[in-house]
Amino acid sequence: MSSETKTHNYNFALEKYILLQEQHEELSNHLQQIRPRKYPASSISTRSSSTSSYTSSSPKRHARSGERQHSRARARCSGWNDSYRGADPLDTIVDEETLHEISAEEQRLFDVNESIKRALTELLNCDAVRGDNSTRMWAQARLMETEKELRSGRRRRSSPSTG
Repeated sequence: MSSETKTHNYNFALEKYILLQEQHEELSNHLQQIRPRKYPASSISTRSSSTSSYTSSSPKRHARSGERQHSRARARCSGWNDSYRGADPLDTIVDEETLHEISAEEQRLFDVNESIKRALTELLNCDAVRGDNSTRMWAQARLMETEKELRSGRRRRSSPSTG
């Protein structure tokens, strides 16, 4: 394979990942808006993983962003119970149409995450990434975040309380 083809494969895989990450962010934001406010645990897990993936979508910015992501996620999760204690129980009643919309958006998010996983795997198989330790570590970290979110989505979909 020529070096031009290898560079093309790397650029194509990275571009695909970035586009998928943008879709992921849009779906996550939309889900955050339509999910009932009473159940912050699922939206927090989606939000924290989407934020960490999105804020470090460039391999060049990965070094310090991991530390910031961890502290942001911890800060965001540390007091979430307090802010929801006074929530009106009626806030949790969601019409069937909204439940279907949430379910459809969660499926779309799951599909995008599967595509992100494939794009990152493809990226990891590029010689350019194999030869660059920092880029490889960045891609592996994004892949682990994506796999964690996929597992979380599977658990959410299989739990009886989601409808």
